[in-house]
Amino acid sequence: MADELGNLWDQSLLPDCSLVVGGQEFQAHKAILAARCPVFRAMFTHDMKERQTNRVEIQGVEPEVLRELVTFIYSGKAPNLQDMAADLLVAADMYLLDRLKRMCEEVLCRSLTVENAAEILIIADLHLTPELKEEAITFINSHFSDVLRTPGWKTVQMDHPCLMAELYRSLVSAGASPSKRPRLY
Repeated sequence: MADELGNLWDQSLLPDCSLVVGGQEFQAHKAILAARCPVFRAMFTHDMKERQTNRVEIQGVEPEVLRELVTFIYSGKAPNLQDMAADLLVAADMYLLDRLKRMCEEVLCRSLTVENAAEILIIADLHLTPELKEEAITFINSHFSDVLRTPGWKTVQMDHPCLMAELYRSLVSAGASPSKRPRLY
């Protein structure tokens, strides 16, 4: 059945609504979107503009991420998950797609590097993915001297003081020497 639904999406067969993002318009099916996604269900079943116009203006998501999100809604698959896991996690959180969010979390846990660990920690914190957050903290603790040289680390320092405090507590509880602890200023 997922393949048949996926074909409806891929081939734009008999659509009854439009999803508009970044100047692009995607044709879709209200019943499928509503059946698989609580946010779309609310849009199409309550007295909202989208119900009247059959047009949904999407904000905060890039067109290619929306395409992948809707592909998942239709088919249960995310063929480009490896390439866009962070952006897709944010979108899955926005649209309350817990299974997709979990899939993204698993990919990101396996994809931690010195270069992306701080950014992934921020995403994990903002989008309430405790396993990913714990993995990112553990990774950062293990590679601290390298991670602190990345642009993402500067973002954590400047914009996320609570995360800095949490990282500091984690380093202290792990027994890190004072010279390896992050500066909180």
